[in-house]
Amino acid sequence: MKAKRITAIAISALMFISAVSIDAIAKESKDVLNEYGNRVCGTLQKDGSILFKPTPGDAKATGNDLYYLLSGDKKKTIVLPKKKIKIERVLYPGNNTTLIATGATIIQTQKDKTLIINDCDKTDYKSLQNVTIKGGKWHINGNKTNKRPTSTFRFAHAKNIKLQKCTIDTNYISHAVELIACKNVTIDGCKILASGKTKSTSLEEAVQIDIASKATAPSCAKFGKKYVKGQTCKNITIKNSTIRGSRGVCANRTDTEGGKWLKKHHSDITLTGNTITGMTSEAVALHNTAGISVKNNKITSKGKRTSTVYTIGLNIASFGSTKAIAKKKITVSNNTIKGGRQAVHIVTYRNTASGAYGSHKFGTVTIKNNKLYAKKGKGNCILTKQCKKVIKSKNKLHKW
Repeated sequence: MKAKRITAIAISALMFISAVSIDAIAKESKDVLNEYGNRVCGTLQKDGSILFKPTPGDAKATGNDLYYLLSGDKKKTIVLPKKKIKIERVLYPGNNTTLIATGATIIQTQKDKTLIINDCDKTDYKSLQNVTIKGGKWHINGNKTNKRPTSTFRFAHAKNIKLQKCTIDTNYISHAVELIACKNVTIDGCKILASGKTKSTSLEEAVQIDIASKATAPSCAKFGKKYVKGQTCKNITIKNSTIRGSRGVCANRTDTEGGKWLKKHHSDITLTGNTITGMTSEAVALHNTAGISVKNNKITSKGKRTSTVYTIGLNIASFGSTKAIAKKKITVSNNTIKGGRQAVHIVTYRNTASGAYGSHKFGTVTIKNNKLYAKKGKGNCILTKQCKKVIKSKNKLHKW
């Protein structure tokens, strides 16, 4: 009996030790396998984030693995190693994703392809939610000489998107960041720069804030008519960033489909502490927007068509009759703004084609403490039309 009891105790002890050992081994295992379980694509870190592991010399495998780690809607943080990472595919992050790319350079090896995008599967800003991208230099192979326009990052029908301290390149016929019908977007401390040859009449902006229509968002139209019903952007903040394009920043409108979407307006766009340059057109064009704050920026249009609107530094215009713009304020303060025809231009139009001023009006417009320059002379630095109230104070006007 005694011997049998000892044996039973020994067996129980061995089983306990084995169980503990198995758990310990499981806890020590930090490898994260790819979608097919045949390759290590990351390392689980103590804070719960995953350190991505590229496959050396294989851009296709690297792209597929990163795509896999970013996919799905479970909350996750993916950290890229501080090295050059080549990928041969477009990335589609899922909801609730944080991607930390500080010190990394990410190169899309497929010319003319985007880097980060999302599909449309929900309206009401729910196609993509809660995505943060921190750091990284983001490039498309041969982008300086690409002849087909594309976007480096494109988000559609999305909300709660943050881009922080990213360097994102584009060319002068494309967009670095395109926002189609997005809400609650912050671009903070980024370098968003077009490079290559300029095109003298190009209007393409490095950052595009876009309306969802068949003409402006064909990438959304392919998912169905409900994604191109004139949905607009809301609560967009761009701060502490350096931006350069044919246009720098533009909130877009469209007169297509018989002008049916001209009454649709974006709302609440804020530009603070940026350096924004338009090389061939306006530096900033905020069309069809209700609620605008432009403070502490350096805004310059280098366009040469000085008799046209396309050389205005800050061009704010509404093209469709709406009461929405009268209910919100426009504030332009503490900026240095340089333009050709005007530095600051705030007007409403009857429609796109007529060129006649509109009957609808902006609300209170405040233009103060700015340094303003116009190539057409200091008397042309500011033009406002169809505003209920305009407050101008302490602006310094110059010809340059």
